[in-house]
Amino acid sequence: MKVITCEIAWHNKEPVYSLDFQHGTDRINRMASAGVDTAVRMWKIEKSPEGKAIVEFVASLARHTKAVNVVRFSPNGEILASGGDDAAIVLWKLNEAKEPEATPFQEQDEPELNKENWTVLKTLRGHLEDVYDICWTQDSNFMVSASVDNTAIMWDVTKGQKLSIFNEHKSYVQGVTWDPLGQYIATLSCDRIMRVYKTETKRVAYNVSKMASAPGADGEVKSFRMYHDDSMKSFFRRLTFTPDGSLLITPAGCVESGESVINTTYVFSRKNLKRPMAHLPCPTKATLAVRCCPIYFELRPTVKDDSGESQPQGLITQPYRMVFAVASEDAVLFYDTQQLFPFGYVSNVHYHTLSDISWSSDGRFLAISSTDGYCSFVTFEEGELGVPLKEKPVPLIPKTPATERKIKKAQSKKVSSPGSRQELTPSNKSMEHSTPSTPMNSRAAAASGSRECTPVSSHSLSSTPNSEEKKKK
Repeated sequence: MKVITCEIAWHNKEPVYSLDFQHGTDRINRMASAGVDTAVRMWKIEKSPEGKAIVEFVASLARHTKAVNVVRFSPNGEILASGGDDAAIVLWKLNEAKEPEATPFQEQDEPELNKENWTVLKTLRGHLEDVYDICWTQDSNFMVSASVDNTAIMWDVTKGQKLSIFNEHKSYVQGVTWDPLGQYIATLSCDRIMRVYKTETKRVAYNVSKMASAPGADGEVKSFRMYHDDSMKSFFRRLTFTPDGSLLITPAGCVESGESVINTTYVFSRKNLKRPMAHLPCPTKATLAVRCCPIYFELRPTVKDDSGESQPQGLITQPYRMVFAVASEDAVLFYDTQQLFPFGYVSNVHYHTLSDISWSSDGRFLAISSTDGYCSFVTFEEGELGVPLKEKPVPLIPKTPATERKIKKAQSKKVSSPGSRQELTPSNKSMEHSTPSTPMNSRAAAASGSRECTPVSSHSLSSTPNSEEKKKK
């Protein structure tokens, strides 16, 4: 595992708020980024045999009029959605038939030719204020967006229409995720509540906000709020389901232990979304984003300790292992579902708050964006994360609103339908957690001013007080 920070003016040295790798394609490692400068930029990311990250500018997309907070490719890789402070969601599509045009890049006296031509497919308007997060369905036909206007909106992308508005939150909705199995949408707000909606009814199924603490010295059991309030520095609380839908992982958690508060990330089992099955303590600041590696891995061999006992099981019992990364305000922790402790920890990479993370489709890169205006990459050698499964597991076929209606219509006509496959679900076993293992601080030095970034020996970097340019409303 190497950390590479590229000294590239990604967005004219303005804060970078989001990035996302394109999946669903065997083509290049294409990555989109967005930030305060109102532009969406496309990049080609490659890894040299020497472990260098080679970053190539591909295109600059201009349509937003204010800062862009989130970019997300559709699972099939064909469409990019971007959401910004102008309350708009822009859908972009690569136009291979049209010649690229020149665009201003970095400084005004440095024009650079777009190598690709991305055109606006649709513009979705429904939010009244800043759009903070976006999540697609697995079939790439629907999406859900989160906004500062205290709502989340379900969209039919094909028609460009709103399907439903979720307005139960009392404050900014800063994160949203759509269950890959199609049954749930989860939102996280700075009103300190996570809400889980059923896509079939479009109504709240669970409100998660409080949990009972351990009995105190006097034996009294008190409840505490599970999530941070709006004093949390980050603008984002990007939660996610695991690729198989078995777990829901939410950042911005806090656990009260006596008079102290532990920053944490909660893990919910699909079987019980009312109460977390585990929490993953963060040794530093509040967590703000969780992203899962798209690759499934074989289980590691069970290791026995000195007493001959097997090591405790991990988060779930599955015939495979999933890897995910958790970003806090100043660090990134790496976990897998077979153990309760992080296997990697990267910190002191950026001067200001982190904003987003994304895995490449092959699992060899994790990209990190920061409000200091720079992006970093954590690179993994082949086999470093484990042995990939030869065949990807096939969970239950996702049910979008359209497929739900088709099923109901078929049932009403008494037409027999294929039997559903068994859902992949985790065990309900409760887990206890210790603090994460000893962190491995790393900082990659800057590369040359070009596109090539070379990792060097790790060392600590003194941090400076965080100063955000963006104002909370």
